Amino acid sequence: MAQDDNEPPRVRGPPPGATAPPDHVKKPQIYEIFPGSKPEGQASGGAEGQRSPQPTITDAVHSIKSDDFINVHKIPCARQGLMTGIGAGAAVGMGRYVVGGQLPKAANWAFGAFFIGSIIQWEYCRAQRLQERANVARVVEVIDRKKAEKQAQATEAAKLKREADEEKARQEAALKKSWLRFW
Repeated sequence: MAQDDNEPPRVRGPPPGATAPPDHVKKPQIYEIFPGSKPEGQASGGAEGQRSPQPTITDAVHSIKSDDFINVHKIPCARQGLMTGIGAGAAVGMGRYVVGGQLPKAANWAFGAFFIGSIIQWEYCRAQRLQERANVARVVEVIDRKKAEKQAQATEAAKLKREADEEKARQEAALKKSWLRFW
């Protein structure tokens, strides 16, 4: 029988043999704190229920520095996006001019292609970086889990060896205490 629509799906829980995720998955380490960001566990300056005011356009304009334009090449995905936009703009602009368009119209098409090509490539690159980050986090989690399993196996093997050594020592001690000796 099919599940009713108004009934929530049942949560099945972790797969058999799964271990708890490592600590870094539950609480990620913060490597760099940016201005305006609040690390976990730190409250903002006001009361807990208060919200800070929404930023305005003037706040955004005042936050722009000249270094932002000088170091644009250091922004992830910026170079790739701009290069794709430049290529798309040049190709579309020249194509529009060759087909018979006037120069101002071809320039408008070139700028539009540059703008759209840059944004599309930027977003595509950001999505790839996000997916790569998720894959790396998954790999780290698997490695940590395997390491924990290996450590548990090593501990169990050491425990079994220690118990076997103790049993062997007891048997040797029992043989030495034997009342009947043949030599």
